[in-house]
Amino acid sequence: MTVEQNGLCECCKEVESERSMCDFCETLVPHITGQQTGLIQDEETIERFRNDLRNPKSDITQIWRRVRAFGMENNKDSFPPPSKDQEWLFGEPPVWSLSEEDMVAISVARTTRMDDYRSRRLARGGILPDGTHVSLAGGSFYVDGHPCRIPFRGLMKMLERHPRACQRVNWKQLLRSVDLALNTRSVNSYYGRQRTPILHPASEIFAVNVIDSFLMMEMMRRVSPRATRPVFSSKLWFSGSAWLTRWDSMLANRVRGLQEDDLKVPRTLIEKNGKLFLRVRRNRGWKRIELESDPRTWEAIVTWALSPPDHDDHRRLRTLQQHIFADSQMGLIEQSDINGIRFLREVISNNDRASLDSENDQIVVEGTSGLNYAVIPGKGGHNTRFVVSPLREPRRNNAAEAAHGWARMRQRMFDGSNAICIVETHQLRRLVLGDALGTITLSLLDDLESSKHINTLSSHIRRHRPRQPIHPAVQQHNRAVELRQLLERNMIEQERIRATESFPRLFSVLLRLPLGSRVTFTAINRDHTPNVRFDDSDTTFTTRNINDRRVMYKLLEASGWIRDREEEQVRGETRVYIRAGTGNRDLGPAVEEISELLEPRVIANGIRIVAGPIWRFFERRNPGTDQALLPGTDEHIR
Repeated sequence: MTVEQNGLCECCKEVESERSMCDFCETLVPHITGQQTGLIQDEETIERFRNDLRNPKSDITQIWRRVRAFGMENNKDSFPPPSKDQEWLFGEPPVWSLSEEDMVAISVARTTRMDDYRSRRLARGGILPDGTHVSLAGGSFYVDGHPCRIPFRGLMKMLERHPRACQRVNWKQLLRSVDLALNTRSVNSYYGRQRTPILHPASEIFAVNVIDSFLMMEMMRRVSPRATRPVFSSKLWFSGSAWLTRWDSMLANRVRGLQEDDLKVPRTLIEKNGKLFLRVRRNRGWKRIELESDPRTWEAIVTWALSPPDHDDHRRLRTLQQHIFADSQMGLIEQSDINGIRFLREVISNNDRASLDSENDQIVVEGTSGLNYAVIPGKGGHNTRFVVSPLREPRRNNAAEAAHGWARMRQRMFDGSNAICIVETHQLRRLVLGDALGTITLSLLDDLESSKHINTLSSHIRRHRPRQPIHPAVQQHNRAVELRQLLERNMIEQERIRATESFPRLFSVLLRLPLGSRVTFTAINRDHTPNVRFDDSDTTFTTRNINDRRVMYKLLEASGWIRDREEEQVRGETRVYIRAGTGNRDLGPAVEEISELLEPRVIANGIRIVAGPIWRFFERRNPGTDQALLPGTDEHIR
C-alpha cells in the first residue's frame, strides 16, 4: 500500500509520515538492511525488472541464468575488445593457472608461510587469454604490474568451464573493474564509525570535489596509524568501458559538481577467500551469494555496479539485490525488527529527556547526571552496532558546512575519538537493532545507576560532571519527579486515571450544566482528537474504544441527557445530546452500573491496582442543574 493512499509509513505501517517512511524507520532501516532508504526501489521499477527477467522464482541458478541472458542482450559492449599486441622482455610467460594446492596456499598465506618454490612460480605469473599478465607477490595479486584484488577461485572456474567465452573477454579491464567495484569506503568511516551507505566505488576517479582522496588518507592515518595506503585507480585503465562512458556523459551534462549525497550507494560486491559475492536479500534476511562463474555475468554485474547511481543499470542492480532473490510479497524488514523499532519509539516518546535527531541520524539522551549523549546507529568499537558519544553542542548538517571540509572532518574525528566504549553483552547482541538501541537509551537515561556497572561510563561522568555537589534532598526530589513522569506514562496507570479521575470529572460536568445544554458525541477520531464537545463550556473529552463509548452512554443517561435528532439534522452531526432532565437524586445505582463497566480496567494480570470500589470516586448525590463547574473540569479532560 502506498503512502499516497493512507499516509502511513511503508515500513512499520503504524505512523503517519509526509515521506515514504517515518523518522524512526528512516533512521534504522539503512542499518538493518544495509540499504539507504533513498536507494530502495519503487514498485514500478521492481515490476519492470522482474518482467525483463521473465519473472524468475527465487532460485539462485535460474536468476543468474536470466541475468546473464539479459546482460548479453543489453550489455554487449561493456568492455572494449581485448588487444594482444604485447612484447615480452624475456619470452612469453606460461598460461596462468592455479592448482587446488595453490589456491589453498594463497588462502592461508597470512598465517602459513608459502614454500619458496611455489612463491617463485606464482610471482613469475602467467597470462590470461587476452594476454593480461597476472602474478602474486607478497600476498597480493598484480595485473600487468599493478596491485589488483582478484577473486582467483571464481576466475579459475570461468577459465575451466567457459574457455570459449573467456577468449573474447578484456580481462585487464574486467579484473581492474572488479577491484574498483570492491571499494567499500563508507561515507563516515574516516572518523572511526562504519556507516551505511558507502560512497560509490568510482568516486575516487570522479569525485575529487567531494572528499580529496589524499586528505581522506591523512584523516585515516591520524585515526588509525596502522591504516594502509589506498591504491588509486587511473581513469586511463578503463578507457572505452561502458560504465566510464556513462560517467563522462553524465558529468558533461551537469551544471554543478558532484556532492557527497550524489554518490551514496549500497554495498554490492564482496570478495572473500578468492570468491566474488553479491550482497542480496533472501527470505531469511540479507545474505552473500556467489556470482555465477561466467565472464558474461561478471561483466554485466560489474558494469551495473560501476555505472552512475542514477543510471538504469545501477537501479537494476539495486533491484536485484533488494527484491529478485526474495519472494515478491516479502516485507522490507522482518516483524522482529519492526517490533524493535516500535520499542525504541515508545522509549523515546515516553521520556522528555530522549529524542530522535533524524537529521544527524542519532538519538540524543540526557542522563540523570545532567550530561548529554548521542547514540548513533552503526558499527562501533568491539563490533558493536552503535556508538555512544558525548554531546557537547548540536551538530549542523547543511550546505554551508560542507564547503569547509577540514573543519567538518576535524569535528567528526574529534567526536569519534572521544566515543564512550560501551561493549554489547551477549544478551544485548541477541536483540534486534531497535531493541538494543532502546535498551542502551534506557541505560543512559539513568546514567548514574548504569555507571555502577559500566566502568567507561563511570569514568566519563567523573571527568565531565559539574563539580559542585548537588544537595541530597534535591537529588531525591529530581528522582521523584522523574518517577512520577514515568508512572504517568505507564499504560496501567493511564487506565487507572481514566477510571478513577477522568470519567468522574466528566460526570460532574454532565450533572452541573443547565437544562437545554447540548453536547456533540461523534465517532472515535483516528488522530485521537476530542470527540466529545459541549456548547456551553470548554470541556472536551476523547473516547478511545468501545468500552469508553458504553461508559459515556451510561453517564449521559444517568444525568438526564437524551438524543436531539432535530438538532442532528440541522448540524449534520451523527449524535447530538440535549439535557432534558436532571436525573435521579440518588445516583448510587447508576454509578454502580458504570463502575462495573470500568472494573476490568483496574485489573492487570489478576491484580487489582485500586483499593476499594470504583463507585466511591463518582458523585452519588445529584448536585442539581446550573451549578458552577468544579475546578479542572472546564477544559480538556484527558
